[in-house]
Order: sequence, then structure tokens, then C-alpha cells
Amino acid sequence: MDNRLFRRRSISINFRTFDQADDRFLGRLGDLSPGGFMLYGTERIPLDKLYDLRVDYPDEAGKPRSAHFSAKAVWSGVDLNPDLLITGFRFYDLDSPTTRAALHELLHRFTVGEEHEED
Repeated sequence: MDNRLFRRRSISINFRTFDQADDRFLGRLGDLSPGGFMLYGTERIPLDKLYDLRVDYPDEAGKPRSAHFSAKAVWSGVDLNPDLLITGFRFYDLDSPTTRAALHELLHRFTVGEEHEED
């Protein structure tokens, strides 16, 4: 059963995602929605833990930018490519205007799919 509040949208570029606590590379951003995202990686990520994450992406001029999000790992599994693991994250604490603006930018500049949800 699918418990998503928002339809997932494929992201056109798989941005590198890091745990801000130790600057450890966790994987690459896959699907994205206003409620969360899927991450592709090679290491199992512990579930039910709240992470402070950094997603690196280019601004409109191509200069490096970072978005910072709090998100909880809520599910995990093996990708169709057995060398990769996938982990689903749910966003938490999107109250900051800076965080909401970064999520809006990622959704509108880099995703492919329907945009009729509130985001």
C-alpha cells in the first residue's frame, strides 16, 4: 500500500546528498516530492532516525549551492540494480523560508512529472 501524501516526481539530475553531522556521503537523490524523497546509495541507512541533510546542486548560473533539510529515513530496500540500496525519507521541519525556497527550487527546476500538487 502506498502511503504517500504527494506524487513522486523523477529528478532529472541525481544530486549528491550528505549527512551534515559528519559530512558523510549518503547517496544520490532520486525521486522527489513536497513530502520527501528517495535516495540511491551503496550503504544501508538506519531507519527511524532524523537526519540533517545537505543536497548539493547548481544555481541557475551553474554555481554550487546547497539545500539543507531535516528528514527521517522511513523505508529501505534493494534497487533493481542489486549493487544499490534505496531509502525513502520524509521531510521534517519545513518551516524555515530558506528550506521551503530550496525545496521549491529543486522541485521546479529539476523534476520531471506532474506539478498540480501544492508545493
